Amino acid sequence: MVMDALRGYVQLANGLTEVTKQKAQAAAKALLQQTGADALTTRASDLADEIVATSKSNRQLLQAIVSNEVEGAVARLGFVRSEEVAALTRRVKTLETELAEAQAAAPAPVVDAVVEEAPAPAKKAAKKAPAKKAAAKKSAPAKKAAAKKAAKKAPAKKTAKKA
Repeated sequence: MVMDALRGYVQLANGLTEVTKQKAQAAAKALLQQTGADALTTRASDLADEIVATSKSNRQLLQAIVSNEVEGAVARLGFVRSEEVAALTRRVKTLETELAEAQAAAPAPVVDAVVEEAPAPAKKAAKKAPAKKAAAKKSAPAKKAAAKKAAKKAPAKKTAKKA
């Protein structure tokens, strides 16, 4: 029985549950009744006030710790605050308005007659130089293969397109 009353006190003092004054008084009275001190109602009230104050303090401390951790994580990830985004959005809108006004106030550019350029004539493919003959006879088969490749890669004649 004493352990149950003490467990309730510890839970309330840790601040992990929302503590009302009535809950704190009930826990304090239960703890005092278990110890045989029925006549100490004023102490029970003081103990209840202490439980409420401790619970509130612990909850605020826990909130501060969590808040600091979240802010640190956000800073490491490079997120920005919504106020910064709103300020930048307003600045972009202002710049867009200024640009539109400047474009409207500027005189229209004079367009000269458009001169169409004829496409440049296509360049002819460069001819490959004939393969040099080697002095050694071991490379004779290689020469024939090289000669065949050169013959196959002769540039094709281009015909003029008719309009």
